[in-house]
Amino acid sequence: MKYFKYKGKNLFCEKKRVLDICKNIETPFYLYSYNSIVNNFSKLKKALKGINAIIAFSVKANSNLSILKTLAKCGAGADIVSMGELKKALEAGIPNNKIVYSGVGKSKEEMAFALENKIEQFNVESLEELYTLSSIAKKKNNLAKIALRINPDIIAGGHPKISTGKKTDKFGISINDAHKIYDLAKNLKNIKVVGVDIHIGSQILKILPFKRAFKKVLSFSNDLEKKGHNIKNIDIGGGIGVNYSNDKDIDSFLYEYVDLIKNTFIKSNKTIILEPGRYLLANCGILVTKVLFKKYSENKNFLILDAGMNNLMRPALYDAKHIIKPLIKEVQTNDCLDYEVVGPICETADILSKESHLAKNISQGDYLFIDKVGAYGSAMSSCYNSKDLASEILVKDEKFYEIKKRIKTEDLTKFESIAPWLRKN
Repeated sequence: MKYFKYKGKNLFCEKKRVLDICKNIETPFYLYSYNSIVNNFSKLKKALKGINAIIAFSVKANSNLSILKTLAKCGAGADIVSMGELKKALEAGIPNNKIVYSGVGKSKEEMAFALENKIEQFNVESLEELYTLSSIAKKKNNLAKIALRINPDIIAGGHPKISTGKKTDKFGISINDAHKIYDLAKNLKNIKVVGVDIHIGSQILKILPFKRAFKKVLSFSNDLEKKGHNIKNIDIGGGIGVNYSNDKDIDSFLYEYVDLIKNTFIKSNKTIILEPGRYLLANCGILVTKVLFKKYSENKNFLILDAGMNNLMRPALYDAKHIIKPLIKEVQTNDCLDYEVVGPICETADILSKESHLAKNISQGDYLFIDKVGAYGSAMSSCYNSKDLASEILVKDEKFYEIKKRIKTEDLTKFESIAPWLRKN
């Protein structure tokens, strides 16, 4: 967390004291560092020098327009999984020839919109999807550029729910079936085969699964070309993990990963498409929250915050572990307790940390922050329990700006109406 540092007792985001932002913005809120995003992208781009690559940011990780605009200015493309994400990517200025459309459930309306906007590639995940896309392209007298997402049957990912490359997962097409489907695609008039796609999972911190997957996809691509297919793109997906357990970066793993890409693909003369999300954004954001109550039981100390699983779903969904720290650093750290840190949501699963070592004298109204939540944080939040959707703030140097305003219950009820027969007394 290079751009989130204590200066004296106070946490700063870049050159801005976070406590000063708390005076203007109601907690909980997400806080992002602009320069952290730029730095992460620049580091990856520089490491990839010498290879023809598109860094297609995985928009599902964080779809805020200001975040997307920041990445667009850096030269990023986009990996999108819905029409909404495509609209946001285009509005942020991401070029259509750097956009790839993933996902197992693209609707006809979504396919048509993507065709109209001439995206670089559809990552097709089933035979039925291919036929549907072909039909829509024919009606529009358009050409759909496609890659098939092949499932290499490789186990990877930090949790079973974020593993996407096993043969039992819903994603992709088995290599055995993919050969036949590529041959079918070649004969569809409004389909143009341009690439091959894989994505084996998320939060991967070992190089071996990538090595096995890249070897398989390159071999498969070579086989396709021998059969007459013109493969322009090899989309290797995302999946680079981050270190959630401490503040150490994973640069050594990143460079090992990039070296693998170069050693595997540099002689192929293909455009390599990467889909990073977590790597680019996770350590660029924190969730600022406030203590509501302390609660002691016979065997456990609870700390109840105003942020919960409605704001940060990852711990409840993936058993994810995030470090929680005070906004104002304690001078003495030896007088501490182990707390189970929970939110206000009426669910047993609303646990943000099962064990956080925090000051014994922490009290109601004290500010805390949850680190590395820039990816899959706000993007997965909800209004469960009719809670407000938290604000999002972007800091650059000493300036801060509210890039998404707090969405309150009153805002949401504007989209609801009482049925006529219920309005009578």
